[in-house]
Amino acid sequence: ILIRTTMTALTRIARIRRIRTITESTMLPPVPILIARIRATRTLILILSSTCNDPGCTEDHSHSHDHGESSCSDPDCTDTSHSHSHSHDTSTDRLGISNFVYKSTVPFNSQRLLMLLNRWPVPIKEELDIIQLEKASKEGAAMGDDKVEDSPFAGVLRSKGFCWLSPIVWSDTGGDAWRHDTSMYWSHAGKHFGINTAGKWWGTIPKDKIKDYFVGNMKEYERIMREDWASEEWGDRRQELVFIGAGIDEEAITKALDDCLMTDEEMAQYRADLQNYELKTMTAMASGGPSLFDAGGYDNIDVEK
Repeated sequence: ILIRTTMTALTRIARIRRIRTITESTMLPPVPILIARIRATRTLILILSSTCNDPGCTEDHSHSHDHGESSCSDPDCTDTSHSHSHSHDTSTDRLGISNFVYKSTVPFNSQRLLMLLNRWPVPIKEELDIIQLEKASKEGAAMGDDKVEDSPFAGVLRSKGFCWLSPIVWSDTGGDAWRHDTSMYWSHAGKHFGINTAGKWWGTIPKDKIKDYFVGNMKEYERIMREDWASEEWGDRRQELVFIGAGIDEEAITKALDDCLMTDEEMAQYRADLQNYELKTMTAMASGGPSLFDAGGYDNIDVEK
């Protein structure tokens, strides 16, 4: 049994190495390959930790059909003295893999968010090591100069979604007032992180006009109104980020991101700045100045790890 289990493990390792060889020439492995690595690692650990009790299984597993006093894996057994069960434990709980969605209807303070992202722990190895990530999430991550820091993001494998960032300078000339109307796409995998423009929020269009864009697909319009429309004041502007990782602490990640949200005082200033900006824009348009939709300034934030 030990020999067969070891051979199966070596076969799995060879497969993982083949996957690594295919992807090591690129900066960022495609998501399907990341998933393949996770599945391969999970399968390897499950094989080393237990035998397979499925008599109909065709995989190269080590099988044991002994009927002990505690359990019996034979589905055709009629001996009532046996305890029968027939299930394969494929739960990701054994590796500590979990996920959650972070949501908020308040914009991030762009400066505080960037400070947080600049401390995001970066994996040293090119290959995916779930066990090492889970360990880092519990014991801290090395941040350079042999310094180890606790970070709620240490065990995060993948994160993505849409976010709302506040403007820093409410101007179209060298400023970033365009952030108010622009949805940002958050994308992170391994050593790579980026926040880029993803188009305008639906909230930039009067609500009664949005239907015109969905004449042939009213179900999608209804879904947006039901799931994405966060408030009457701000429309669909929101934070909606998915986090996947090993041993991640949902409460700690949520708190770290909540600390980057604008406070009540900052939101009051946000509203005042927005009102002044719209008034200046309308005045400029009336005098033949730049259009409201002339975003200008920077078009993305890109934090490359």
